[in-house]
Order: sequence, then C-alpha cells, then structure tokens
Amino acid sequence: MIFRNYNDFEVVNLIKQGNEEAFDFMVNKYKYFIAKKIRNFNLTKCFEDIFQEALMILYKSTIKFDEAFNKTFMRYFELNLTNRLITLKNTDNKHGEFLATRLPALYESCVKEEQNHYLSDNEIKVALNTLSRFEKQVFQFKIIEKNNIKSTSEKLNCKEKKIYNALDRIKKKVKFYLIQ
Repeated sequence: MIFRNYNDFEVVNLIKQGNEEAFDFMVNKYKYFIAKKIRNFNLTKCFEDIFQEALMILYKSTIKFDEAFNKTFMRYFELNLTNRLITLKNTDNKHGEFLATRLPALYESCVKEEQNHYLSDNEIKVALNTLSRFEKQVFQFKIIEKNNIKSTSEKLNCKEKKIYNALDRIKKKVKFYLIQ
C-alpha cells in the first residue's frame, strides 16, 4: 500500500485500525526528526535506547491522537517527544550531579579495607537483652525462624505494621550496641 498519497490524519486512522505497514511508514517518516531531537537534547550517549523510547512515544501518540483538538499530528507528537526528552535530560543531569558529588565518598568507603571485627557471644547477648519482650518474639519468628511478615503477625496476633515497626526498632538497637 502506498501511504505517500495519504495525509497524517488518514495514516493515524489506519494505525488505529491495526495496520502495521502504516506504522512502519510513520517510523520511516519521523525517524530523522526523532534523531535530530535526540541530538538537540544532547542525549546521544545512549541513542539506541532513547530512539526506541521515542518510537514507543510515536506509537502512543498515534493511538491517543484526536483531531478534534484542531492540531496537526506532527505538533502533537513533537510535544509528547519533547516532554519525554526533557524528563530524560533532567534525570541524566541529576544522575551526573549525584555521581560528581558522591563518587569520591563511595569510592573511599568501598576501597578502604577494614579489619574484620568479630563479635563475642557476650556482646550479642547484651545487644539482644536491650530488646523488649515483643521485639524478642518478632526477632525469633522473623529473623531466626525466617517467617514472612504475614505469618509473624498472625503468630503474634497483631497487625503487620506493628511487625515492621518492631523490626525497625530491632535494627536500630542492635546497630547501636554492636556497631560502634
């Protein structure tokens, strides 16, 4: 089928009806536009991934396009693509800022070799004795017996949220007494 004789509205309607050739035509028509947009946003280091995502945006745009809003398909697709590229660019910048500020600290903590510190039975007993009766029960059922949260809450006849809170307190107490 020759789609060059059709305008975008007609091709979009064919895609909505399930015509795969029509979508292939749209991909070929807009692939250079997509590549140019990706280059303009300076997202070329992961070009293939972003190009695939742009094709998904193209497909979603064809499915959701409504000509009743009196806009061309090109402008509708461009708006959707631009919004997504802005999001990707901002995410990329935040990731880069994170690495620039945190990488030295992460590197030092990973590379620094520490001596192994083994805990005595007495140190462990002291840490576990700081736990309340309920926390000891949660520790027994959840940590030692390796039950899930739901079964632990059923055995102790309480809500799951209470188990989560107890686990959080247990971690804080044990960490305080064992890791100094």
